[in-house]
Amino acid sequence: MHLKDDIQSEIRLITEKMDKINEANSNLPKLSTPFSNIRSPVKPKEELTNPFITDLSHQDYNQVLMKEAPEWKEWPTFTGEGEYDHMSFIKTINMLQEDYAIPDELINARLHSLFEKSAKR
Repeated sequence: MHLKDDIQSEIRLITEKMDKINEANSNLPKLSTPFSNIRSPVKPKEELTNPFITDLSHQDYNQVLMKEAPEWKEWPTFTGEGEYDHMSFIKTINMLQEDYAIPDELINARLHSLFEKSAKR
């Protein structure tokens, strides 16, 4: 019984400390840098669904989406060379994802084939 009481009192102490930390954090002034208002370029999955495609299984849905998108060999490749190579690669992949409503899982599955040479290491 003592062990259970010890654990419960320890949990109460931790909870109280966390509450104090959260209260202190809520009283901190908000950041006023220009970067504090930047939204993530990645859209939630709900926004990436195509309203015109209904009543399909997950696999069928993905096949329909990929028929509309360019073939993988037409996608940009990432070599890791050049100072800003990653920026244009990421922007292009995001644009393709947005334009063709391709889910992250499909892009992640093929991402390794888009890397070349030193980027594969």
